[in-house]
Amino acid sequence: MKKCFLYLLMVGGLGACIQSEPLNAEADITACKILNAKGSPETNIKGNIIINNAQVLAQANPSIDLTKLALEVTLTEGANISPDPARVMDYSHPQKFTVTSEDGNWHKEYSVIIDTFDLPLRYDFEHYELNETGKYQVFFEETQGTALFKQYIWASGNSGFALTGVGRNPQEYPTVSIENGIDGSRAIKLETKSTGQFGETVKMPIAAGNLFLGSFDVNNAVQKPLKATRFGLPFGKKPLQLKGYYKYTPGTQPFKAKDKNGNTVTIPGQEDEGDIYAVLYEAAELDGKALDGNNVLTSENIVALARVEVEKKDEFTAFHVDFHYGSRIPIDWPKFIQDQRDPSDDGTAPYLSFSEEKMKNYEYNLAVVFTSSKYGAYFAGSVGSTLCIDKVEIVCEK
Repeated sequence: MKKCFLYLLMVGGLGACIQSEPLNAEADITACKILNAKGSPETNIKGNIIINNAQVLAQANPSIDLTKLALEVTLTEGANISPDPARVMDYSHPQKFTVTSEDGNWHKEYSVIIDTFDLPLRYDFEHYELNETGKYQVFFEETQGTALFKQYIWASGNSGFALTGVGRNPQEYPTVSIENGIDGSRAIKLETKSTGQFGETVKMPIAAGNLFLGSFDVNNAVQKPLKATRFGLPFGKKPLQLKGYYKYTPGTQPFKAKDKNGNTVTIPGQEDEGDIYAVLYEAAELDGKALDGNNVLTSENIVALARVEVEKKDEFTAFHVDFHYGSRIPIDWPKFIQDQRDPSDDGTAPYLSFSEEKMKNYEYNLAVVFTSSKYGAYFAGSVGSTLCIDKVEIVCEK
């Protein structure tokens, strides 16, 4: 009898050890390809497909037949999608899909928009909303293509900051919409924040406020943070000048950075700086990959760069800077950044020559970037540094 009882205990214990893992609660589209009616990749899609805030957004050449397209999507593990995206459908208007998590408890509706729009050239930063969890703000443009729709072309690191648990409400995140912009309109405030205990643990002590054309991959935010920022979107014009308004106040707290071993250190006497720049680069040779935090200023694929010397300004101040073509503008990395960089990311050749043909074929991407801490991508800066921006414009050749 004792042996039988012991056997039952062992079997029961073993069963407890091999219980199945809980089913996945995520319901996301993580990747998407546009296919033609024959099931082959559609060649009229321009650049990267953006997946932001329950929207899949693709730019297309005017010659595309929007009425006969299909999708090939990648979902989070175990999730399913309805209706079947592989079915040929009419995308001359947005199509909606519902993704259901593996455990069946979570649903997320995506709008898939494929349109022949170009990037807008003026940015007033009037439009924002909360993300699907209600934790932080996301920013968009309203664009008239074949229909009026929200164009989620702006990305920020807000979703990465959400991992820290520090932001108790949307206004405490690094990138937020504010009132009292130019002419009483709204503007964007970027503020460098402490990442709290989480940041100290993962050796990422600060989070700079940032906003940029492109997308942010939150899955890389901790393991490969420089890869998380995917800068740039397809652009079919020749940019000549970057202009707008800003005000900037450096933080008063000690300037923090990381040493070559990844440990957080204080840099005595170092004052924080903001950064505003735009990069035109050739995307075709990158196999659809965008430039990231490692190489956006140094890549051999750069065609032109416009960069603003951000100074301390208490009131909104106009800026305008030309796009520089031809000889490469050297990037003078401070010592506390040199220790973290791979020299192979630093190009030395002149910028690539501008090509009218490549421009017309949308083989170039344009990145416009704003940050409250110039070296924030390397987790270097002062908590409290604040950059506000408004009424930004890209002036292009007619």
